[in-house]
Amino acid sequence: MLKNYLLIAVRTLRRQQGYAALNLAGLAVGIACGLFILLYIQDEVSYDRHHEGAERIYRVHMDLEGRDIAVTPTIVAPLLTREFPEIQAATRLYLGSGVVRYEDHVSDERAFYFADSTFFEVFTHPFVHGSSNEALVRPQTVVLTASTAQRYFGAENPVGRTLLVDNQTEYEVTGVIEDLPSTSHYQFDFLASFTSQRFWAEQEIWNMANFYTYVRVPDAQAGQALATKIPDMIARREAAGDRAHPLHLMPLVDIHLRSTAEFELDPTGNIRYVYGFLTVGLLILLIACINYMNLATARSMRRAREVGVRKALGAFRGQLSRQFFAESVVLVGLALILALSAVATLREPFNQLTGKAVPSSFLADPMVLLSVLGIGAVVSLLAGSYPALMLSRFQPVEVLRGTLHGGRGGEGLRKLLVVAQFGISTVLIAGTAVVMTQLQFLQEQNLGFDKEHLVVLPLNDQTLSERYPSLKADLLRSPAVQAVSGINQVPGNLGWTDGLWLPGMAEDEMQFTKGLPADADVVDGLGLTVIAGRAFSASSPVPDSANFQFIVNEALVQRAGWTVETAVGQPVWIGGREGTVLGVVADFHFRSLREAIEPLAIWHDPSAVYNLAVRLTPGSQQAALAHLEATWAVHAAHRPFAYRFLDDVYDRLYRNEQQMGRLAGLFSGLAIFIACLGLLGLAAFAVQQRRKELGVRKVLGASVAQLVGLLTSDFLKLIGLAFALGVPLTYLGLRQWLDGFAYHVDLSAWPFLLAGSILLTLTLATVSSQALRAAFTNPVHTLRQE
Repeated sequence: MLKNYLLIAVRTLRRQQGYAALNLAGLAVGIACGLFILLYIQDEVSYDRHHEGAERIYRVHMDLEGRDIAVTPTIVAPLLTREFPEIQAATRLYLGSGVVRYEDHVSDERAFYFADSTFFEVFTHPFVHGSSNEALVRPQTVVLTASTAQRYFGAENPVGRTLLVDNQTEYEVTGVIEDLPSTSHYQFDFLASFTSQRFWAEQEIWNMANFYTYVRVPDAQAGQALATKIPDMIARREAAGDRAHPLHLMPLVDIHLRSTAEFELDPTGNIRYVYGFLTVGLLILLIACINYMNLATARSMRRAREVGVRKALGAFRGQLSRQFFAESVVLVGLALILALSAVATLREPFNQLTGKAVPSSFLADPMVLLSVLGIGAVVSLLAGSYPALMLSRFQPVEVLRGTLHGGRGGEGLRKLLVVAQFGISTVLIAGTAVVMTQLQFLQEQNLGFDKEHLVVLPLNDQTLSERYPSLKADLLRSPAVQAVSGINQVPGNLGWTDGLWLPGMAEDEMQFTKGLPADADVVDGLGLTVIAGRAFSASSPVPDSANFQFIVNEALVQRAGWTVETAVGQPVWIGGREGTVLGVVADFHFRSLREAIEPLAIWHDPSAVYNLAVRLTPGSQQAALAHLEATWAVHAAHRPFAYRFLDDVYDRLYRNEQQMGRLAGLFSGLAIFIACLGLLGLAAFAVQQRRKELGVRKVLGASVAQLVGLLTSDFLKLIGLAFALGVPLTYLGLRQWLDGFAYHVDLSAWPFLLAGSILLTLTLATVSSQALRAAFTNPVHTLRQE
């Protein structure tokens, strides 16, 4: 029986190829969108789940004056291990960098991490060469990833070989692990032993919160119990005189999507975006299913005689329903094959668009395969349900007498479906417009300093530090270079945090401020605006603990309760540095625009300079970079020339929003395309239902314009209703999303007017094509058929 249903379904679709092609296109595009969104979500939710027992691993976070930070002091890992025997293993991770040399191969490596010897007891990384038991035990040992080992040593086993780091320290390779999955919240190429840095390894102190601390416990219940014990331990340490800070645990598998902590190793995702794209995927699939229903009803009168004859010959309603479901299964099956082919073909462009790494063997993942089959089954049932139930209930007497009215009882449902389609389209169009506008705002917002034409060079080794004055002088010899300044950290990722004390403030009343050690030219180098006092000068004294000079921003002035006019000359203590305020600069965004501008103090300390900010003359980028590279070769021949543009640093802060904007634009366009197919189906149905009325009106003298207006007016009402329902929902969702940024665009009317204009234009174009076709039909043929 099933074979007969499928055979008849195939024959029916072959007879009506135009209808089948239209339906196939809508379903294939809808399913392909759903599959792409499924792969995106599957990648997002799989972060860090490749570790054995990933649900039993936690990262320790620290609360710093109400701010959640992902780094902790060096004392935390050993302290927790001693205090809580239920911790099976703890490890610290530190992000460093270095120039690595092996024979003639030399490279400036940014992904050079340090970790305790217990790292491989916490995390799962299969070894290609070497053993996890001995990999990081001794000082000056390092583990490489497989691709890194290939870069330096080719196909040979590098265990036992020696790498020279920063031209002064030799590291022995003790292991090679498989490359880290793209779904890891940390990405290193080199993992050196923590004991290589004796100061860190031997000191257990509460300051210097630069370390990522992880613990493994027996089970999730033990993790929850541990989280309740930590506050009591911190209280005991504070009572004993330690300047301890509150600690809490973040599940490893939640870091990528749920962490809002500062100082993440890499920009994280956002669980709200996952829910948003999941909703978009379901809505697009729903639109595709609605199309199938509308197109099926548009051809219902053509199937009515078939249903009537079948019922007259003894067919039951259940048999007819199964027949129509079989047609749905065949069509959805073909659409699923086309969708999978499209996903396989467009996988690489999708990866480039989203920054993901969807493999060519994505169907080998059992969860993906089950989801694909589930999508096919659900779409088949959902798309085929209404046509099967509606068409199978036709009465043979009405059909054969010609008194059937084509299912007018379902007209309200069909209109409701169109309203739903275009209400969804309103949400997608307006949402995409606001997302793209916010992204443009983030990229073009005045940051309070000029980040354009600003190049950052590393200055983090002893040789460069010694040559810093002459290097800086030689860089300034070219007219292509406007200014050069030494800074400790790069704006965009500035994270130095220190205690802030003001006159009359008790020690336990300490507040916090961001800090930036820099040289005397920092104001000109970064393009800051001095609004009171003055900038540092070449004659500024080299500071000691009691004669620092500080340039502060407006946020710190406000925090201190001063005014801009009275701030200059005020005494201040920052992180044990005693000094006075030399000047005030206008607030500038030294971190993401998601965050409000925090207090910031800049102090003159050339010894703490680890980066060079070089401002290029506009229009001379090529000449400037050539000059920088030539000067670098003279002063830093021991390391490769490497640089970053500061605007690239800021762009990286909004990677998730950029991906969201690109995906939203793509999927909203495809959703509109699918919705227009559904509108075309409903328009065809309306024309079919009113063909006798149109014929009579034309005989009585109605013009083509009047007939077209008659047919389009009903649809314009539906689109207007869809727009009216979609706008409030869109506004609320966008308002909540924009509130996640401390600085954002105002939510004005233009995105909604844009959505309405697009919907109106597409509706007129789609419906008018059917209306004109009906209006130009000879009424004699129409009335003769009646």
